[in-house]
Amino acid sequence: MDWKINIITYNLAMKPSDSEAVHNLLNGIADDQTHLVAIGLQEVAHAETIGGAVVTWAMTIATWMNTNTRMVLLAKTFQATNQVLIFGRKQLIGQIKRIDYRFQRNTMRGLTGHKGSIGVRLQLTSPYSIVFVDSHFVHGPENNDKRIEQYHTNRTCSFPEDRSVRAAFWFGDFNFRVEEDMNTVIRKIKNGTHLELLDSREQLKRALIERDAFIGFHEQPITFEPTYRMTVGTTEPDGKRVPSWTDRVLYKGDGITGLSYTNNKKAVASDHLPVIASFKVTAPVAPKPQWEVVFEHLPTWYRSVPLVGRFQVNPQFYKENGSYRDWIGVFPATIDDCTTTVNWIYAATCFDEQIEGEKFRACEFSDIPVGTYRLGYFACHLNCIVGLSKVFQIIEQP
Repeated sequence: MDWKINIITYNLAMKPSDSEAVHNLLNGIADDQTHLVAIGLQEVAHAETIGGAVVTWAMTIATWMNTNTRMVLLAKTFQATNQVLIFGRKQLIGQIKRIDYRFQRNTMRGLTGHKGSIGVRLQLTSPYSIVFVDSHFVHGPENNDKRIEQYHTNRTCSFPEDRSVRAAFWFGDFNFRVEEDMNTVIRKIKNGTHLELLDSREQLKRALIERDAFIGFHEQPITFEPTYRMTVGTTEPDGKRVPSWTDRVLYKGDGITGLSYTNNKKAVASDHLPVIASFKVTAPVAPKPQWEVVFEHLPTWYRSVPLVGRFQVNPQFYKENGSYRDWIGVFPATIDDCTTTVNWIYAATCFDEQIEGEKFRACEFSDIPVGTYRLGYFACHLNCIVGLSKVFQIIEQP
């Protein structure tokens, strides 16, 4: 079975989000054959992660993806000013058995994660795992050795010990630079000979060849201009930094074929240009999803009556992976976001019911607006939905 996986990395330079900037970033990112889209953001404004921003990149991106691609937000996390968002087709929800996160912080000797890495592992039913790592490495042309050192300390975020990982994608603002004077680089960009710099003057290419960093990882051929540093609002170098390919996407694993690799010249909200990579990944055919939590089908419900749902939990699942922090959520039928609900309660607050000799757990919700919904069981230790009901309606009582 072939999956199409697209990766975006974008350093936002603390710029605010707006609908036009997000459209320019994402337009064309997914088609009907796309299974997963992973987005790594660096230098996101502090107000978006610690609170205060009314409109955020994460919210605007999720809304755009839901509206234009019908993909579901499967996972999201952040560290300091770095964020990862992973979207997938709705049918993949039941194929994902676990989502794990790892973090490595490098700023101020590890006190903060402004420079560092975020690793996300999706474990599928096969068993087969896919890993995404988003990084922001130490800046400055003189810090090449520190970036190589950071790779080695951040390598844990790629889950290197896990033999089920068949495909790993490592992307971000790696900050490796071109070792050449500014005027020479700008002149080469203007006359179209800038790719020559990759053969001898580019730090990451040298590190890959000499196996100093990203050992076992590969990169699709670069055919685009340097992505940093741009005059905001344009695709022109600002003349304050030597233009470099700081933003990259690397990959590792069997059965991975690169489909495309380019920068996005329409997204000019930052002093970086985003980089987009597309891959075909051959993965085992997954079996039909077997939910760990099975919900009883709900009839059409009146809004004036508290909603009561019943479900049964696989005892082995709960013994191994259950938690008092697991929760039941009322999701829109479209399930645009696996982490956000209309309403939710902790599973520990549910009560037992005996119906025709069968034991059920029951959950109760009030004040659910008129609409079409599903109930879902989110397992905290697994960071994913492990049970999903069929669609039901809530209507006004005649």
